[in-house]
Amino acid sequence: MEPVFSRFDSYNFEADQRFVDGLKSLNKSEETDLQDLKLFFYNRFVEPIDRSSYKQWSSSSPRVSSSSGLAVEQLDQKTHPHSDFDVSKNQTDASVHTETQQLSFAEVMRLIQEGKEVPGVKKLDIQPSNQSPTPSQMVRILKPWETASSSK
Repeated sequence: MEPVFSRFDSYNFEADQRFVDGLKSLNKSEETDLQDLKLFFYNRFVEPIDRSSYKQWSSSSPRVSSSSGLAVEQLDQKTHPHSDFDVSKNQTDASVHTETQQLSFAEVMRLIQEGKEVPGVKKLDIQPSNQSPTPSQMVRILKPWETASSSK
């Protein structure tokens, strides 16, 4: 497995446009480890890699990472350009968003029973059409026992 882990460590995520675009499309308030995102992407698009085995290998094997720390910082600067003011604003927005997102099942049930809106849930405007259903125009597929008896 070590060759796979070494190839993962040396993979240039910054040059892979699919990874960069996917990173940009993520919700900024989601607190996700960049390493986990890289592992998911690599496993999905490059070659299979076991996340838990990699994490165990990376914590136990002393190796020199050529540019991983620098690359992560550069990637973060490319994908999240902002000033210090924006950072503090985004952190407070994220903390408020995660507080509303972290409701327990009991809290959600209580809100529903009280008729209150659950924060973070889209309210869809679905109205009944009050029309009778249209009759099917497809021919019914025969069951296996019906096809066997009809061929005799």
